[in-house]
Amino acid sequence: MIDSDRLGVHRAPAPSGGQLQRPSGRPDSEALAVVQRTASVVADRPVALAEAFYQHLFQLAPGVRSMFPADMTAQNDKLCRALFQCVRALSSNDREATDMEIALRRLGAQHANRYAVLPEHYPYVGHALARAVRDLSQDWSTTCTSSWIWIYTWMSEHMLAGSER
Repeated sequence: MIDSDRLGVHRAPAPSGGQLQRPSGRPDSEALAVVQRTASVVADRPVALAEAFYQHLFQLAPGVRSMFPADMTAQNDKLCRALFQCVRALSSNDREATDMEIALRRLGAQHANRYAVLPEHYPYVGHALARAVRDLSQDWSTTCTSSWIWIYTWMSEHMLAGSER
């Protein structure tokens, strides 16, 4: 369970008691197609996506704001670049997806060691991401939400695996 007091959360915990649904394995082609379609819409507005993402994240878990720089310009770019690289890797071939999984494990270790990111932060990030994409997409549905959460769960599972080393 998420320790909302320690995170400085002033709202109810993330849905499902703070836990993301955990589909097993890589997202299937149907979920990936939905994500690719909505990603192509938001990719034209990466700054708006990043700003919406961080606005939602800091609303859900205000205590994590101190983990980020005052000037979020570089952070916004890193977020969008990493997100779209993951979607591209999943859309490519098995080798690129496997390489991305390895990179995500390294990124998870870095986030844990350098930035003190904890496992309980991850559900907030996933929900903030889905909400940010929803805000910018004109074509949103529960299928879109589920597909983005699946992509994020795939990413976070590998990052968490790296952070546990």
